[in-house]
Amino acid sequence: MLPVGGSSGMRIGVLGESLFGRVLACRMIAVGIQVTAATRGPVLWRALSEAAGSRLVLGTEEGSWPPHPPRPPGVGQGPQGLVSDVRRPPPVSAGGGSWCTVVHVRREAPRHGSFWRTLDALLTLGTDFAETVGPVAGEQAVRVTSSLRPGEIALFRAGGARVLRPDVSPAEAALLTVPSH
Repeated sequence: MLPVGGSSGMRIGVLGESLFGRVLACRMIAVGIQVTAATRGPVLWRALSEAAGSRLVLGTEEGSWPPHPPRPPGVGQGPQGLVSDVRRPPPVSAGGGSWCTVVHVRREAPRHGSFWRTLDALLTLGTDFAETVGPVAGEQAVRVTSSLRPGEIALFRAGGARVLRPDVSPAEAALLTVPSH
């Protein structure tokens, strides 16, 4: 459905909350992808970072991503993933190479930068994002996003749209929940 870490690069835009970037990072790590997170809220990543160890690198920008040359699974550091929730989109060259996936999570698509004009996939995380999806993906995307039910997300790719009902396991929820003090 959403092929991350494959032999061709993947650029994914997410209109939604930063939590979903952590969900995608968690799932990429689970399948053996080395993930770099460029985030405005590193404290939100603490539990996942502790569990992932060296498979997750945190920073406030993408810096010298990828930290290692992306390779097929089982070779070197393997596939590389970048999950960013910072304001500025990743460079368009990010996600263009083999064995790398780049995810940019925003509440609104950036007005500038080529990354969002070259997406391989776009996710909208609920009806709250129906108006913001229009400039990126058109009126059909607005209609699909407007029709989402609670717990559903929309996936837009060149082949059309799909409504997904992701399930977050209790173990994932524990890694993604920020403890209150």
